[in-house]
Amino acid sequence: MVILAVMAMIVGKYHGINAVLFGIVFFIFTYRDKNKPSPGFTIDYSWHLGGYEAGIIAIVYGLVRFFE
Repeated sequence: MVILAVMAMIVGKYHGINAVLFGIVFFIFTYRDKNKPSPGFTIDYSWHLGGYEAGIIAIVYGLVRFFE
């Protein structure tokens, strides 16, 4: 994944697939940490929800760039 990110920066292509992969990885790591935050509206819980939001935004951005 790091090689793909470097290629995207150098060549200026593959932003879409890179963003989709980043979103999927973000989802996986956020899902693995689902038992760590305490229940309720705490700072840890808001960071946990932010992980899902970042994953969704990255996937949507990648799909938009891919289908341009």
